[in-house]
Amino acid sequence: MLDIIKENPRAIMYAVIVHLVLIALMVVSFKWTDKPAIESKDKGEEIVRAVTVDAKIIDKELKKIKAAEGKKQRELDQAAKKAKEARLREEKKLANAKKKRLAEQKALEQNRKQEQVRLNELERKRKQEEERLGKLEQQQRMQEEKRLEKLEQQKREQELKHKLQAEQERLSLESDKQKQSIIDRYKLMIEVKVMQNWNVPASATEGMGCIIKVRLIPGGDVIQVQLTKSSGDSIFDRSVENAVHKASPLPVPPVESGLFDVFRDLELPFTLEKKN
Repeated sequence: MLDIIKENPRAIMYAVIVHLVLIALMVVSFKWTDKPAIESKDKGEEIVRAVTVDAKIIDKELKKIKAAEGKKQRELDQAAKKAKEARLREEKKLANAKKKRLAEQKALEQNRKQEQVRLNELERKRKQEEERLGKLEQQQRMQEEKRLEKLEQQKREQELKHKLQAEQERLSLESDKQKQSIIDRYKLMIEVKVMQNWNVPASATEGMGCIIKVRLIPGGDVIQVQLTKSSGDSIFDRSVENAVHKASPLPVPPVESGLFDVFRDLELPFTLEKKN
């Protein structure tokens, strides 16, 4: 019922006024029919006063209704104002959220662009590094080719030198004495080189010696060392064998000289004459 009154205040007000008027008319009608005619003049004034009083009551009720309606209207206005303020706050909140979202999107886009710039810079540096390494590799390859070419040239020159030397030695070998002199000279050179690479063991004593057989190939490389006579001390014997291997290649005459065959299987005696 209260909800109906709140929703239709004007209709309720008009209904109340109509009822009050009807009540007033009934009162007047009742007073007219209930009293004798001789009293009509005096009572008429009372009726007028009653009607006036009723009109004041009605007016008072109307004012109350208007006041209530005004209060209700003010409440409605206040509620509407609050609703509007709430709506404005919500709109402001949504606007701020939208602004924040746009700012975040802008920041993300900016970060994406910065990341892309960074990746592009890394790619540029990577290509530069690849280009630098490619040039360096090309330079190193060219240098290696030059080095190998130089070594090959040196090898050819050395071979030519050996050939010339062999030819000169062959031409100079006019007698067996000269040949033996050359052989003795190479043997001495071999002995000196082996001695230079010999680590004399602590157990060795003066006068201790052994004989080893060395097999050589052209160029003086040692391919086999064989002990033919031991010194009686295995450590001493192994030290001599090691010295021969360390001294490889040994100095030998070139094949073209015709003297290398003497050095293919060479027996070398080793005697410790004096211990340092």
